[in-house]
Amino acid sequence: MALKVLDTTQKHWLAWIVLSICLLLLAGCTASPTTPPPPSGGEPATYQIEIVLLSTKTEASVDSQGKLKTSVQVTSADGAISLSIDADTILLDKDGKPLQFIQAAIDPTLPLPPEGAYIVGAVYVLRPHGATFNPPLKLTISYDPEELPGGVRESNVYIAPYDEGTGWGMWHYKRVDTENHRVTTQVNYFARFAILAPRQHPTSDTPLAVADRVEVVYFHRAQRCAGCIYAETATRFSLETYFADELAEGKIVFKLINLGDKANAAIVEHYGAYTSSLFINSISGGIEHIEEVKEIWFLLGNDREFVTLVKSKIDRYLSEEKP
Repeated sequence: MALKVLDTTQKHWLAWIVLSICLLLLAGCTASPTTPPPPSGGEPATYQIEIVLLSTKTEASVDSQGKLKTSVQVTSADGAISLSIDADTILLDKDGKPLQFIQAAIDPTLPLPPEGAYIVGAVYVLRPHGATFNPPLKLTISYDPEELPGGVRESNVYIAPYDEGTGWGMWHYKRVDTENHRVTTQVNYFARFAILAPRQHPTSDTPLAVADRVEVVYFHRAQRCAGCIYAETATRFSLETYFADELAEGKIVFKLINLGDKANAAIVEHYGAYTSSLFINSISGGIEHIEEVKEIWFLLGNDREFVTLVKSKIDRYLSEEKP
């Protein structure tokens, strides 16, 4: 009799053990998988963000915080539009979450142009709406010079954003490449974008805008030739002769930049200067107007013409014309 009781107890224990094991296995099979967090001090997980410009597609690596892992330069197949995004840029959607995609397409519905300006070429819509970027990415749009209204100079065109709720916005940075017919601006949010040309364009004898500050920036290579040294010397002479007061007050700043110095990479990228070149950047209300003075290379050795050219360029941006 005792033997039977012991046998029954063993069976109960065995059944209980088997049931417990089954429940544990079942829980393991139905539990949602989780991604283990990176080890302390480790790199955040990465994923691929898709960038589509018209019909051109590419991918870039972004971490779980929305930070771009490497610099990206994407251009549409027809060269009409391109985006340049620096490494470590934070890409977020309207909810502050890491961005999943970037898309640019031609908008078939043209908004009315702002008062005093023409729309040149296509209007592009960049999505997703509400996306933000820190620091701003660079947007470049090409144009056909034949489409510019009569009398409008290429150096005066610019890119402006358009939003249904607020209308046309202001541009805070631009660089016009009149040789390749394209304009670059900085973008920290997505909207519709188009190249605009002002209806009222300034003449060569009047200032483009009243400048708060003018930066005269000369870029040179590490190995300098006689022409390069002449261009720097003649530019410096022009400033010190005709704009000594403005230099002393800081209204005009002269910068000499060595292209070969890695510490200057950011300013080289900002101006798009990859060879010896002279730029004049008029800054008014925080808005930059960058102009490359390519004509200097035809005036090397011609002191009077070189100095007159530099002086006239700067005069256009100052509130008072110099005698």
